[in-house]
Amino acid sequence: MTRMRHPRRRSTPATSTGRLAISLITGLFLGLSVAPALANCNEEPRPGISWYGCDFTGADLRDVDLSGALLSRLDADGADLRNATLERAVLTEASLREADFRGATMRRADFGAADLSGARLSDTRLQDARFTSAMLEGVDFSGSDVRGGRFDGARMQDTVLDGARFNDARFYNAVLRNISAIDTDFSGSNFSQANLSGANLEGATLRDADLGRARLEDVNFRGADLRGANLDRASLAGADLTDTDLRRANLRDADLTGTVLDGAKLGNATWVDGRHCRPRSIESCD
Repeated sequence: MTRMRHPRRRSTPATSTGRLAISLITGLFLGLSVAPALANCNEEPRPGISWYGCDFTGADLRDVDLSGALLSRLDADGADLRNATLERAVLTEASLREADFRGATMRRADFGAADLSGARLSDTRLQDARFTSAMLEGVDFSGSDVRGGRFDGARMQDTVLDGARFNDARFYNAVLRNISAIDTDFSGSNFSQANLSGANLEGATLRDADLGRARLEDVNFRGADLRGANLDRASLAGADLTDTDLRRANLRDADLTGTVLDGAKLGNATWVDGRHCRPRSIESCD
């Protein structure tokens, strides 16, 4: 990689002065900033910079401070952003495929509708970051702090979340098929109507998590902590709940077809038929 190699704007067709004026007026009418038109792709990185639509494919951006920067529609596939600072940066609709963010600080950054397929985000600080409707297939979040993150509608197939902290995160209607989340903390997170089929959640913590109506077919929950979790109308067909802690969990109307409950603690849980399990119930609701 070459460091800061004179990036360029994404190419756009030439327009007349009249058409440009119309575009700016339309942007103002819609409440949009005209700042993107003023983006300087050759300017050195700094907090608050506008690199809207710039091309930084493969660029070396290690250790840069882009706090509060406008980076929407940025093209930075394969870029090296290790240990960079992007707190409160806006990266909506950016293309960041296979970019390397390891060790970066990106609290409250907005990655809405961005494409981060195959990106490396291990050991990053992403508290309260937004990934709404983002493409996150194959992303590595292992060891990261993503507490309070927002992933509603995100596509996260085959992502790695091992050992990460996702406390109080939202995954409403997200697709998380075949993810690896071994020993990951999802306490208080919302997975309502999410698809986690085939996921590996062995040893994960999901205390007080909301998994209502979630697709949990063939999920490995072995040894997971699901105390107080809401599994109302969730599909757990073929799931492995061996040695899980389901005390005080709500399983009303859940599908347990072929579900393995060997050694599962069900004390004070609400069973599929609405029964209240006895405090010492194990493997079945007594």
